[in-house]
Amino acid sequence: MWKLKNDDSKAVITAREHINSCHRAFLIDLPHTAVSFFMHGGVEFVNDNYKVLKYDDKFPRFLASCPIYRFADRDICFLDGGRGAPQAADTLETLAELGVKNVISVGMCGVFSEKVDTGDIIVPDLAFVEEGTSLHYYSDIECSKPHSDLFRLALGNIPNSKSFHIVSTDAVYRQTFIKEDLWRKKGAVGIDMETSALFSVGKILNLNVVSILIASDKHPLNEGDEKWQWRMPPNLRKEFFAKCINFAFKI
Repeated sequence: MWKLKNDDSKAVITAREHINSCHRAFLIDLPHTAVSFFMHGGVEFVNDNYKVLKYDDKFPRFLASCPIYRFADRDICFLDGGRGAPQAADTLETLAELGVKNVISVGMCGVFSEKVDTGDIIVPDLAFVEEGTSLHYYSDIECSKPHSDLFRLALGNIPNSKSFHIVSTDAVYRQTFIKEDLWRKKGAVGIDMETSALFSVGKILNLNVVSILIASDKHPLNEGDEKWQWRMPPNLRKEFFAKCINFAFKI
């Protein structure tokens, strides 16, 4: 059962109630801008290459708390946003309650189009909803979009970035050849697990959200093609993180 059109009853638990719950008090007001990593290594890269301060070991979201940090000389916080649409929405709800206004999502996607290749940086202008989280916020939704100003700023300030549609899914093992062909025909070039939920939930919460993705692997376009495999070397990952942080500093 998804969001009901006539349901105006209150949620059983909210992000604010969870933050204030008996588990642990969290009294920090966060900066207006947050960088949320949805891929391994981002938080570690920032800690290794920038001067940072740790706010707390336990960011008070509902699903798997994590450390949250800020840059020592910038009014920007950062954390690991989790994996998948439910945890992404949980992270956004919690950030919003703690004062964040702008969210830069940093992640990766698999690509299934001749228009892009491994290592390309994609700033999605639209994400088709094939995850279930968005359907608990909207009774009917096909796609979601980033905040227009942040999108233009990212595309104009991240070197060699490209704008395309993508798809977000909950089912990593059900990306069939037929479905990917249908997605290509709709203009999508890649797939992740969070972006459409980040855009849709961010709009509900009045957050300004943009997603920056690196193509981590390229899917075979036909069943007889070379099999799928990871192709992104560590140095490419680090260069991507640096570009995203440089962009965050410009907001």
